[in-house]
Amino acid sequence: NISNMLLVLFAAVLIPPAFQVEGESYRRNTGGASCYATFFGAADIWCRLEGRNGFQRYYSGCDVRCKDGTTLELPGTVCPPCKTDNENAINKWKEALEKRKEDLLKAWCHCPRCY
Repeated sequence: NISNMLLVLFAAVLIPPAFQVEGESYRRNTGGASCYATFFGAADIWCRLEGRNGFQRYYSGCDVRCKDGTTLELPGTVCPPCKTDNENAINKWKEALEKRKEDLLKAWCHCPRCY
């Protein structure tokens, strides 16, 4: 039928730009992918410092799953992550975890290449 073909053509022409607009608004969002990249890096360090072999998955809300299957609850300051009111807290949390990791390496590893 011509009406079905017109409907498919109409959908094929209008739907992709709608997704493109949504993608653009996501990239402009201050949370966006860069905040989650920072968060995932921090979560990996956190799982490792807790002896859990690194980060595996984030669950919506306040839990992350480490590679050994353990679920850790996020600190209140970063929960839930990457919202407009706690982006800076994610950066501070990661910086604190990186400092803690560096301090442990300095204390336990006496060769300059370790840290």
